Amino acid sequence: MMASAANPTASDSADLIFTGGRVHIVDDGNHEAEALAVAGDRIVLAGSNAEVRALAAPGARRVDLAGRSLLPGFIDAHCHFVWLGSAQAAIDCKGPGMGSIDALTEAVRQRARALPAGAWIRGAGYDQTKLAERRHPNRFDFDAVSPNNPVIFTRTCGHICAVNSLALDLAGIQDDTRDPPAGRFDRRDGRNLGVAYEQAQDALLRAAAPTEPELRTALSAADRLYLQAGTTSIHDAGGLAGRAMGIAPDLIAAGALAVRLYAFALVGFGSQSGMTYLDAGIHTGFGDDRLRIGAFKVVTDGSSSGPTAATRAPYRNDPLDSGILYWSQEELDGMIGRAHRAGFQITMHALGDRAIDQGLKAIERALCEQPRNDPRPRLEHCGICPPDLQERVRALGVTPTMQPAFFWEFGDGYLRNYGRERAGVMFPVRSLLHAGVRVAGSSDAPVTDHRPLFGIGQAMTRATAGGQSCGEGECISLRDAIRIYTINAAYAAFEDRIKGSLEPGKLADLVLLSDDITRVPAGELRDLPVAMTVSGGQVVYEA
Repeated sequence: MMASAANPTASDSADLIFTGGRVHIVDDGNHEAEALAVAGDRIVLAGSNAEVRALAAPGARRVDLAGRSLLPGFIDAHCHFVWLGSAQAAIDCKGPGMGSIDALTEAVRQRARALPAGAWIRGAGYDQTKLAERRHPNRFDFDAVSPNNPVIFTRTCGHICAVNSLALDLAGIQDDTRDPPAGRFDRRDGRNLGVAYEQAQDALLRAAAPTEPELRTALSAADRLYLQAGTTSIHDAGGLAGRAMGIAPDLIAAGALAVRLYAFALVGFGSQSGMTYLDAGIHTGFGDDRLRIGAFKVVTDGSSSGPTAATRAPYRNDPLDSGILYWSQEELDGMIGRAHRAGFQITMHALGDRAIDQGLKAIERALCEQPRNDPRPRLEHCGICPPDLQERVRALGVTPTMQPAFFWEFGDGYLRNYGRERAGVMFPVRSLLHAGVRVAGSSDAPVTDHRPLFGIGQAMTRATAGGQSCGEGECISLRDAIRIYTINAAYAAFEDRIKGSLEPGKLADLVLLSDDITRVPAGELRDLPVAMTVSGGQVVYEA
């Protein structure tokens, strides 16, 4: 093993040391060491047991790794932090016994009995393709069990919701309300069924927005989940940009929020925070290493699993459907160009190849019209990405933020909806890495499992829950999988100089696993327990 070390001095006396294990430094050479020393909030040495022990100050905490793996704290480069926390208080549609609309409505009936009239009943994570009825729940299903409480159930992708009649009334939606340009309602016999797709959700999401106490509870719940998973930083894909942005600093100051937050400005899903930030002169980089303004994100198409992603060719099982595109090229170019000129890192939600093509055109135009040093444009998801689009991603210096865990939950649907050829080039991490593209790893939680170890295992196998695989040629090594959830994710937020690896001088953000990660089969990584999480030299979770 090769160590990575600075030239420590007496002033570098360590107050936290780890010895006797496998320290994955995740530097350019993928070196390893057997021990690590931390002083204050920084790493001072990754080296031999003897070197690290020599730095220990009197009273330093000493952790025996006992052969276990110590890694940089994981970074989830695309999630929905508030939504993940809120989902913990919602009816869990992915839970045991929730495989039918009858089960969902019975859960609503029980919840309604426990709540006062008028209180919202929320459900999270249903998937109509996995329900016995093979359809979305609708207003009439929910009306029968909850006439006095508004109900909103969000599909697992977040791009579709199902509500009852009271929720429609509170949102000002009637049977004759027209479909928006980039969305639609399911209808039958002239009646709005309360199933809303894409931008048709906007008024419903505003009506069902959580209260301030609910937001505080959600932020704390998401923080706990991530620390338990070994995650020390997240990139929030837009939900923090509203009222939660005013609450988070209070929680951080009180020591109640330990995960580091890189918060996107958003245009889409009922939010115009991106335009508000532009008007106020706020841009990427405002803040500190605990809470920082991140990228300007525009939602451009639907979900990969809905499916509502905007594709070049129609879906395999529906020759009349090729998804939903939110904007014209001119509209998207205008928003992205303005944000880039204002100093924002620019990014777009783009899942289908038609949306990726549109997003790359907007990025290219923005970069050409206003050259800027090291802009690091991103694409969120970058789902169906064949070789021609991969080359453009590389040429433009785009960082794609991908979700390998999607294959487990949605992969069988990908094969069914898009066909094996297109599914094989979805989230093509291996090809892009080999082309020199810095792919960042993420979960999109709560769309899928928030645990980075789940995503690392899935990046290595691309396995579906049904026992298939989506493009074995795009599977990557453990070493590369670790990098996309650490140093590459740090790069995606301009933070690779201060985090993402265990090099001296960087923030002491660490995760200690309960075993040597190299000895655990890829399919079992999701269940590998985290023993300890450290943020800025402070132990913030310990099993």
